[in-house]
Amino acid sequence: MINITKYYLILVLVFFILGCNYNQNEKNVFSPSKIDLKVLVAGKKDIQEYEFYIINFWASWCIPCKNEVPILNKLDSENRNLKVIGISIMDVYSESLSFIKSNNVQFENYWDEKLVSLKNFNSINSIPVTLIFNNKDEVILRLDGELDQKSYFKILEIVKK
Repeated sequence: MINITKYYLILVLVFFILGCNYNQNEKNVFSPSKIDLKVLVAGKKDIQEYEFYIINFWASWCIPCKNEVPILNKLDSENRNLKVIGISIMDVYSESLSFIKSNNVQFENYWDEKLVSLKNFNSINSIPVTLIFNNKDEVILRLDGELDQKSYFKILEIVKK
């Protein structure tokens, strides 16, 4: 009985040590360059050239998504250290492309047919959702719902520091 208990404790200790080391080194990061998405609007520069970037999840049928396009365009065009990336989810490719053209979307955009971009974000269950990342691919701010002037200035506060 003592031998079984001793082996059990050793086994638990080994799993605990290995598990702790693994969790300490693991980061919950997201990088759009590491996933396979279909391009709607190509980007001009690589994401690594920016201090911050935004991922905005949207769909062509979403009215709040349409309403926030001017804010996202402005954030992308007026901030040299910030890149805006849109990802169309739960949508048809042709309708996403039509949305891009009819709403004068000027920032980089992708279409995610299989929702692979959401695999790290289980809690996203409605759109639009906007995530602001630092250059270490860590989420530093999440905004659920339509962006407005208040959220615009909140984002500027972060990227202008």
